[in-house]
Amino acid sequence: MKRWLTLLLCASAAVAQKPKADADPARDLFARPGVVQVQITLDDAARQHLREKPREYATARLQLGEQQFAAVGVKLKGAAGSFREFDDGPGFTVHLGKFGGEASFHGLVRFHLNNGAQDESRLSEWLGHELFQAAGHPAPRVTHARVRVDDRDLGVYVFREAFDRQFLQRCFGDVHGNLYDGGFCQDIDADLEKDSGDGPDDRADLRALCELCRGVDADRAEALAKAVDLTRFLDFAALEAMLGHWDGYCQNRNNFRLWLPTGAGAVFLPHGMDQLLGDSEAAVLDHPPAFVASAVMQVPALRKRYRERLRALLPLFAPARVQARFDAVVRALEKEYATLDAERRRQHLDAARDLLQRLQDRHRALEKLVRGPEPKPQALAVGKSLALRTWHPAAETEGVELGKKDYRGVATLMLACTGDGDGARHAAFRCNLLLAHGRYQLRAVARCEGVRADDEHGMALRVDGAASELGRGDHNWRPLRCDFEVGEFQRNVELRLDLEAAAGKAWFRFDSLQLVRLPD
Repeated sequence: MKRWLTLLLCASAAVAQKPKADADPARDLFARPGVVQVQITLDDAARQHLREKPREYATARLQLGEQQFAAVGVKLKGAAGSFREFDDGPGFTVHLGKFGGEASFHGLVRFHLNNGAQDESRLSEWLGHELFQAAGHPAPRVTHARVRVDDRDLGVYVFREAFDRQFLQRCFGDVHGNLYDGGFCQDIDADLEKDSGDGPDDRADLRALCELCRGVDADRAEALAKAVDLTRFLDFAALEAMLGHWDGYCQNRNNFRLWLPTGAGAVFLPHGMDQLLGDSEAAVLDHPPAFVASAVMQVPALRKRYRERLRALLPLFAPARVQARFDAVVRALEKEYATLDAERRRQHLDAARDLLQRLQDRHRALEKLVRGPEPKPQALAVGKSLALRTWHPAAETEGVELGKKDYRGVATLMLACTGDGDGARHAAFRCNLLLAHGRYQLRAVARCEGVRADDEHGMALRVDGAASELGRGDHNWRPLRCDFEVGEFQRNVELRLDLEAAAGKAWFRFDSLQLVRLPD
């Protein structure tokens, strides 16, 4: 009896220690470089549905490798730079359980097929997520796919894990909280869409975080430590900056997900990393404008920790550490591109070599940048003006047009709300400056035509919560002014040229865009 009991206890212990075989069935899919063969088959009604309502799921038959699925949900994806119509080369979100059932592919119920419209190498997203994961920060996993829709061969795509309940369970161990989609060029003060999680739907957690981080408060360090997972956020901010992810949360308030777990600190998750490493000298010490990033960087102790993390994460960017896995992925893609036309193969190889070279250039630059001096605010004497030359377009919604254009021989920044005029559209140009404590005025000369907006919107200059006089309807050239104040010792301030309207155009004279320091 004693020997039998001993054997039973040993067997029980062995069972208890044995890991679950299906704990992460997708691990092998993403661990080994490869290309998933994807065939999407649609009927006439589904094709027309995706042409007319691209953001809504249509029913499709699907083959993934050897697996076949009779009725899955497929819709188009992508923002202003990457969205393509159905008859072009669209990106797809695939939901295997959208119309019922418990089907999965390597345990995945939902995933994305990104078209690489802004990345001919198809490697930028893979590299960005690889580096986030190497740093121990939660991030979706990436591999590749060959996508065919009916009889069209769309070529090589990026296959990416979705932000969903499975992702939350894998990365955080539970789904108690709310996962928010950052949307398009929005900060946490927007009514962000809830993606997943079982927390309340009243957005109270989002509003509380926003109020905590808004404006200037020298005494909120303790509250920040409770509301934000600061260890993870400092890594998130550092990695975005080191990767030159200019279109991410900290710099552009775009391309992010926000996990607000019940009873724990907020975690920001990376997204949309298809345009990395564009500028080898991109700053890593600039004070970011996004709400949470700005609040964190205003705390001297957290600023010090951020700089320490920049230096600690630097070895991850060493090309020698990345090279072997990078080459393995390129080889896997090369086998697929060899079956496509020679031009697409050449473009991919050139883009892959270019991305690796940009990583090498970035690593060399980072070795100096992470040890650089603290940025100094823009020096501006009282009464003096500064010409503002660097503006970045930001399409806050679809149905807008932005560009640097001449208006009857005058250089301008032009914003237009286009389309059918149904519903408000929002376009902006942004300029970020690190400014010292004091009072300032943003100035411009502008005109507008056919601007249809309500009493709170139209053509305007905006800085933080301050705004100039609004322009609506038709106006010839006239001066606009927007006064604002930097209350802390220094702050990265975002200056905006705005047009928010159902329809209309606005022009801002480029030579009139100035910042003036006002008397205190």
